[in-house]
Amino acid sequence: MTLDLQQRAQRRMRRALFLLVGLVLVLVAALVVISVTGGSSTNKGAPAPQPSQSAGPTPVKTLPPDDGGYVAPAQTVKLPDGASKAAGNLPVQFPRTPEGAAAMAVASARNAWSLDPAQIKAGILTYASAQYRDQMAGAAEAGAKGNREFAGIPTEGPVPAGATLNAWPIGVKYSAVNSDTIDVLVLLRVTHAAKAGAEPTTTLVVSPGRAVWEGNDWKGAATNPNQPLPDPVDIGTPFFNEDKWKAIQEGDRV
Repeated sequence: MTLDLQQRAQRRMRRALFLLVGLVLVLVAALVVISVTGGSSTNKGAPAPQPSQSAGPTPVKTLPPDDGGYVAPAQTVKLPDGASKAAGNLPVQFPRTPEGAAAMAVASARNAWSLDPAQIKAGILTYASAQYRDQMAGAAEAGAKGNREFAGIPTEGPVPAGATLNAWPIGVKYSAVNSDTIDVLVLLRVTHAAKAGAEPTTTLVVSPGRAVWEGNDWKGAATNPNQPLPDPVDIGTPFFNEDKWKAIQEGDRV
């Protein structure tokens, strides 16, 4: 038991040290974020403005793999699909349930990690609550530049051939404030490469959000930027279960 506690303390210390490395990225994110993502870790961003999120991300290096091997998720959830698609093939019209709210937050967070300002703007227009929509849409270009800087890509000029930035949501937590308001945390793996042939880097990000029922669909509202966030942890580790994340099941894949 003592050895286990020591090992966990060492992991926490490594996470804290790597967190310091990400502070510069947090400052970059804060310049382009109106109400965006928060909390992160690498292998276990500064994402563009998106609804249902707040505060800048805090990227940290991924911890070395645990020696215990893969640990299956204790909880899984199959989030509902949207009943239709908006511009950019983005899913909309989610059911009026906590799972529907979480599905919107996941779709919004996934779309936020893009190098294309038009895609970012489409996500904002699709998912942002009306009170934030115009202001956030005006920041789409700055958001794309923030994403490029995060990915190690020059902020001006064409995106280098083979450069990538992709987000894969792997876990979610959600709790109802009332029937029209759901708080959501989305855990994502964000992978980027600055050019063709560059070794991809994966970062874990915890993205907080609030979904509000508006216009017969879930939309993203701003959250408290000072809210405490859980440490980012990878799926397949005991920490994923200890922190009570639900693994997102997509098709036959968890």
